[in-house]
Amino acid sequence: MLRRALPSTKRLVGRTFSTVEQVARPSKWKRRLLIATGVAGAGGATVFGFSYSSEKKRQEVEKKIRSVEEKAVPTRAQQLKRLASGEEFDVLVVGGGATGAGVALEAQLRGLNVACVEQEDFASGTSSKSTKLLWAGSRYLVKGLVKLFSPSSITSPATAWNDFMGTWHMVLGCFRERTYMLTMNPHITNWVPIAVPLDKWIIWPPPFDYPPAALGPCTGLFVIFFKFYDLLGKYVAPSSFVMSSERARADFPQMDGKRMKYVSVFYEGEHNDARTNLCIAFTAAMYGAAISNYAKVERILFDEKGVAQGAEVLDKADPNAKPFQIKAKKIIYCGGPFTDGLRQLSEGQDVKPMVNASGGTHIVLPPYYCPRHIGMVDMMTSRGSFLFFLPWEGYTLVGTTDVKTKPDLHHQVPEDEIQYLINECEKYLSPSLRVRRRDVMSAWYGIRPLCGDPNAKDQSSASRDHVVSHHPSNGITFVSGGKWTTWREMAEDGVEQVIQRHPELKKKAGPSISLETPLLGTGKTDLFPEGYHENLAVNLSQKYDLAFDVAQHLVRNYGTRAGQVLDMVDQDTVKGSRSGLYKHYRRLYEGAAATTGYPYLEAEVRYAVNHEYAVSPADVLARRTRLAFLNSTAARLCLPRVVEIMAECLGWSPERALLEHEQAEQLLARDFAGPVPNKEGALLRSACTADVKDVFDHIDVEQKGTLTKSGIAKAAAELGFPLSQAELQKAVSEMDTDKNGEVHFPEFLAWWNSSEKSQDVQKKFFMGTRRGSRWKTLEE
Repeated sequence: MLRRALPSTKRLVGRTFSTVEQVARPSKWKRRLLIATGVAGAGGATVFGFSYSSEKKRQEVEKKIRSVEEKAVPTRAQQLKRLASGEEFDVLVVGGGATGAGVALEAQLRGLNVACVEQEDFASGTSSKSTKLLWAGSRYLVKGLVKLFSPSSITSPATAWNDFMGTWHMVLGCFRERTYMLTMNPHITNWVPIAVPLDKWIIWPPPFDYPPAALGPCTGLFVIFFKFYDLLGKYVAPSSFVMSSERARADFPQMDGKRMKYVSVFYEGEHNDARTNLCIAFTAAMYGAAISNYAKVERILFDEKGVAQGAEVLDKADPNAKPFQIKAKKIIYCGGPFTDGLRQLSEGQDVKPMVNASGGTHIVLPPYYCPRHIGMVDMMTSRGSFLFFLPWEGYTLVGTTDVKTKPDLHHQVPEDEIQYLINECEKYLSPSLRVRRRDVMSAWYGIRPLCGDPNAKDQSSASRDHVVSHHPSNGITFVSGGKWTTWREMAEDGVEQVIQRHPELKKKAGPSISLETPLLGTGKTDLFPEGYHENLAVNLSQKYDLAFDVAQHLVRNYGTRAGQVLDMVDQDTVKGSRSGLYKHYRRLYEGAAATTGYPYLEAEVRYAVNHEYAVSPADVLARRTRLAFLNSTAARLCLPRVVEIMAECLGWSPERALLEHEQAEQLLARDFAGPVPNKEGALLRSACTADVKDVFDHIDVEQKGTLTKSGIAKAAAELGFPLSQAELQKAVSEMDTDKNGEVHFPEFLAWWNSSEKSQDVQKKFFMGTRRGSRWKTLEE
């Protein structure tokens, strides 16, 4: 039976009914719940939308990668022949670092005819000496926000806003470029989680000199920032997260976890910078660019109106080479910190310098100082800069410093900067760990360009990231500045501006497609017809019965071309392993194969010479492999074998091989520091490292791998070179730099190359260990 509803205003005994208006208005807690639900729903929808978009993008990228077909890259000899043929190019790029190789690739992909020359090796300067990160600019974003919300912005809000928007667009560009590198080129890049340790609830002095940031740890401000960072990256990278003190101790036992309140973790990209540079250069060559290293521009050629129309170039790798001319409609300088030196070729020696150089030192420590799967950053060092502590190539990379310097392609590593890094990296390490100076396996010094535009009407408008400058009379353009992450963006910007200023090139050039073009090593090959995929190393290991660490190394450096490297193996040297699980392919540094895990093969030397334009031993040890960057002593020890293989490939005479050996010894000694400090003002003789090791091994009669005072005395008696107590005491005192009573080989090598006081003792060592050999007398 239906009943008629009572009017809402009707009052009944014991109960009160609200009016229509009252029913429509929810209570305060319900309103809050609705708002929270709406915000959470919107946030969830945003995250889901980005996640869906990222997954769709990933599938598109995989499809794109697997549709590319790898083509043969011309040899260096073929490239030089083409460069010297008299062919006129649309663009001549001078410089083969990340920027120069990138400009060559961008222009070639747009349909232009491109030549590119580098005076030394690809990535021999700044591009091989970075912190190895492809990062989206978290520091720039923080500084931009701090400046925007600082009291100074109140007086000039428009200026503050414009400055922030400049930073904002730069950071968004970094995110785009990082996404390109990590998704389109997975064979040479990887994600690395970076821990931000927080050992105080309130930080003082405040980070970035911004007082509100002092409350970052206790308010969760840093956690919120990194979630915002994830959002800006459209969740392409793994999501940031927080580790408790207990979890930090488990995941990062080297960190002083007991002292941490908590640890915030975010993700950035990482790569092998020199190998990336090579990939860019050879991708340009694969698509048709005429490109060569060790091709130095001697002078610029001009027409009757003073407009540059080419260059005279010399092949530095050939002692008998004669200069040749390259004709080009446009010249682009990409010299990084050496841009002013290139400008002198076309503008005279009195050109006004526009590049300020900033020097940075990096050190490499043994793998036990950092987990393989996570790194760390100190955002507030004693100098107020960032310091990264990262796993790289199986070892621990620490850097960088930031000091003003002068451009120098082969800058000796400052000893005080090495010590600074050692002191700083101990800040967050467990008290049970002490980083020793002798733990520094290698160290190097890179120089970054900070550039202005000499041809800009308003100098205050110079770019905060990179500069593209056009000379008004000679028509030459230079591109400089920037960072590794934005190499492609810089190249696109530079080429686009050149095209817009040249009607003939504008008519010929197509749109930019570099953002959709993967680099060399991702496409289909005969061995891998499906192109790159995440199990490529497994396939390679199974096909060649290859140790998995070597397979991983080859795939991460050569991608789908890894099989071509193994085709260079001398099959007579392949043996079975002790375990019987795989074959043993001869490695460059056999002495370390079982203990320190260097996966570099001798076949890579042959591949580097035949396919990657390597013409000197340093090219192989520093940039085709990275042994010099990981262990400078090991690189110098295997130098004789590298020279031997290269001599076979290039047909060097014994005299040429000896010269190359000596030059490589000097270069490696100057560019890379090691476990023993460089002595200020010492005369480094850079004796052959292998010969010094031979002397060391002979003296080490006890076969302990170290020398002691008693052991040296015993060796002197057995080998027949008597030493007085005074000579012995003086020599051991000089050798034993850490005063622990034992002399390791790096200490012995440094003493041999620098000591002026103990040369008589060294002669006795040398003669005593050479008895019965082809050296009969000291003079011989």
